[in-house]
Amino acid sequence: MLRALRLQLSLAMAVRAAGMRTDSIAPSFRRAILVRHGAVDRARAEPALKPGAFYGGNVDVPLSKLGEAEALAAARLIATDYGAQVGTIWSSPMKRARFGARAVGTALAAAAETWSPPLPVEEFEAFREIDRGPIGTGWTDLTPEEIEARDGPDAIWRCVNEQAPGVSPALDPSHRPYAPAVRRCANEQTLGAWRERNGGEGFCDLRARVLGQRDALLRTVPLGSAGVIVSHMWVTRAMVGEALGEGDPTKVEVPTASVSIIDYPDGFSAAAFAAGECEAPVVRAVGLKPQVAEADQPTVGDFTAPSLRQL
Repeated sequence: MLRALRLQLSLAMAVRAAGMRTDSIAPSFRRAILVRHGAVDRARAEPALKPGAFYGGNVDVPLSKLGEAEALAAARLIATDYGAQVGTIWSSPMKRARFGARAVGTALAAAAETWSPPLPVEEFEAFREIDRGPIGTGWTDLTPEEIEARDGPDAIWRCVNEQAPGVSPALDPSHRPYAPAVRRCANEQTLGAWRERNGGEGFCDLRARVLGQRDALLRTVPLGSAGVIVSHMWVTRAMVGEALGEGDPTKVEVPTASVSIIDYPDGFSAAAFAAGECEAPVVRAVGLKPQVAEADQPTVGDFTAPSLRQL
């Protein structure tokens, strides 16, 4: 775990020092450029969500003005530094991700030496954010405090770190960054276990669908080329955590509208990698957040501050 965190830091420092550019893609590799959507405005969700409340793949929360500016900045970065590599754009079907995906397509078209229409955006349900369960019976629109008052003081931590239904690992206060408990769901290893508890998903449910879809799409990318996936925090954590060998996804920091880059060897799949039957992916960057252009900065009246830990 510590090794993975150190690797993240060294990657971030190296790429920033190089002007946020990365190496070219090796001829026997395919590149995935992962983008998390920008900051959201819970008050504009349908229905509106209270400040600090959980949301996920079952509520279409739109971007804030800041989030739109962040998404445009990420799109410009991709077009400037990786535009010649990108041949496909994939997205979650949620509006907060679709905005960023379409921005990438527009930025790539604008940066091209000769005009061509923007690349189409293909949407996949598998890249939808983790399901927090329905409003009222699940965790959507509940704050962490409300969840723990209803479901127990370690409910969220159990959701992240549960290894099997009803079996909790030993509590380790040093591994609980979300007070007082936020990690069992993200390390749940039993498919469907959390559907019975809060009507939503555990991390293993999300990871299975995300990695399966990622593997299928990678096979369609020509060797030496790249595809862009614009999605969500937990979706990105699933792919980056796998590549880093980081067992706890809450340790993978992917800020809003950040860019992560992973090169996958030919023949890669989640199953083959887990079994040691293929080369390891090469992580080029994790959670790199481009600067928002001054012209795109929202006015004070438009500003919606993102939570540092949007769960």
